Amino acid sequence: MLPTKIIKRIFKLLHSNVAPGEIAFGFALGSIIGLTPFFALHNLFIFILLLLLNVNFSAAMVAVAVFGIVGYLTDPLAHALGYFLLVHAKVLEPLWTSLYNTPFVPFTRFYNTVVLGGFVLSCLLFIPLVLGTKRFVVFYRNNLAQKVQQWKILKVFKASKIYKLYSRFKP
Repeated sequence: MLPTKIIKRIFKLLHSNVAPGEIAFGFALGSIIGLTPFFALHNLFIFILLLLLNVNFSAAMVAVAVFGIVGYLTDPLAHALGYFLLVHAKVLEPLWTSLYNTPFVPFTRFYNTVVLGGFVLSCLLFIPLVLGTKRFVVFYRNNLAQKVQQWKILKVFKASKIYKLYSRFKP
């Protein structure tokens, strides 16, 4: 997703009538997918949760894009955390052995240091992301939304022929 599309979706979400809690939980669930390598079984489970729960799917996709970029930057941290949990935390060794011998669990790729570390990191960030995103959405809507609508660059963009043409054909 292009950076301009991400920014556009963020502003569209912030100015929508969607409840802040729906945006926050969608964003936090999307961060789990973004912070971990994409082809893991838990990401399929999170995607199904996004479809079943009353959360904002668009916020989740924005979070996947944003945290996909952040995920590349945090891969060394995720690797170190996963390596510690898999190799140095000897108390967890029986758990890893039993999980590996359980059907379907190896498909989660928990034995990969980056997958395990990224998943643990995203779980640790889940509640702070929900609370922080919800608080930010409420703050933005109460204090900043009217000011942003008055920005000259936004007015110039909305007055342009490209925007008018786009507005005519958008779904």
